[in-house]
Amino acid sequence: MTESQRQLTVLSTLLQLEKSFRNADTAEALAYTLVNDSRSLIEFRQAALWRIDNSEVVAVSGLSVIDTNAPYINWLKQVFKQLSADTSGTIRPLTAEDFEDYIAGQWPQWLPAHALWLPVSAYGATPQAGLLLARESGWTDGELYLLEHVADTFGHAWAALAPRPPFWKQDWLTKKRLMTGLAVLFCLVWIPVRQTALAPASVIPAHPTILRAAIDGVVDRFYVQPNEQVAKDQPLLSLEEETIKNKLTVTRKALAVAEAEYRKTAQQAMFDMDSKAQVNILKSRTEQQEAEVRSMEDWLARIDIKAPHAGIAVFSDINDWIGKPVTVGERILMVADPADVELEVQLPVADAINLEPGAKVQFFLNIDPAAPISADLYFAAYQAEVTPDEALAYRLKARFKQGEMLPRIGLKGTAKVFGSRVPFVYYVLRRPLAALRQWMGM
Repeated sequence: MTESQRQLTVLSTLLQLEKSFRNADTAEALAYTLVNDSRSLIEFRQAALWRIDNSEVVAVSGLSVIDTNAPYINWLKQVFKQLSADTSGTIRPLTAEDFEDYIAGQWPQWLPAHALWLPVSAYGATPQAGLLLARESGWTDGELYLLEHVADTFGHAWAALAPRPPFWKQDWLTKKRLMTGLAVLFCLVWIPVRQTALAPASVIPAHPTILRAAIDGVVDRFYVQPNEQVAKDQPLLSLEEETIKNKLTVTRKALAVAEAEYRKTAQQAMFDMDSKAQVNILKSRTEQQEAEVRSMEDWLARIDIKAPHAGIAVFSDINDWIGKPVTVGERILMVADPADVELEVQLPVADAINLEPGAKVQFFLNIDPAAPISADLYFAAYQAEVTPDEALAYRLKARFKQGEMLPRIGLKGTAKVFGSRVPFVYYVLRRPLAALRQWMGM
């Protein structure tokens, strides 16, 4: 074989070996290929691969399964621990004289006279593994060059297949960088940030006129629909009137009888002294019946409830009221000015934060959450109340800022309430600490 043919053979063998490295689907298969198939490129008798980070013998030539308790493997571990202490990443020819007495004494038993330590790394990083080759003869410069190229190719394949180490073991995380990062983090946790809380909110009238039942009765009919625009003195609803009309008829007849008796007795009193004594009694009875008639007429006038001013009628569904008995003073509906609205927020007790008058509030409508409306807090209840959702919450009220498009009464959404500034560490740990305190009963 000529020199050119020999070089061509070596090159083709090298390319075939690199292809085998790329086709390996696991780190174990890659290691097995290295310690066994590399013999076709460089002649050696024994090979072993050492993984530095795990201090583990990964592969040994001629063995498919490694017995970690075998004497040969235990002796190789001692050799590799001494070799991996050198992190320079240079190729080193070895003999028994390069090791301690214990390793050197057993060298002839396990390895030939000449060995080679070949560190394996990728992207110029610290070596992650090391290959040990051994044979009877020494190593030429050409063989060292080929092995260095094989180690470089194997290192890239090994880095691609091997699991990445935890971030605290990676090369970029030096002690100086770690301390700098901790110092920066310590400073960041004390940066003041504004406390915020999210709570359900709704738009309510700011100064509504509440209309109540003026008499005891039953709701008969409504003349308007919920949220309908009404004018001043416009009829809104009527109570059932038959009962009052019947009572008024009876009372008027009783008044007529009392007046007739009074007139009759007053005429007799001119001639009969006994009748004269009954005149004052019958007069008082007549006045009593007149008062009852006026009272019934007043009740009848209160049957129709009218709007005290222009606005919109705010109440629930009409069918919820028709036929419902009401008592004096019972709230039925209210008339509100659509341009005079405010925001009512129900802040849950678990999310309560320190709030001051004038605190900023952002209202996100359920129908348009992308366009928040700004408001200013002016009222915060000191005592929590039970909401219709059976949750304990503080009642807050906020006024919408001038220039904002006022939402319609009854719309609901989520309010973001801004509190005082606190350190960032408190902002992050406030809820976990509160939950921990409740769990521990402190």
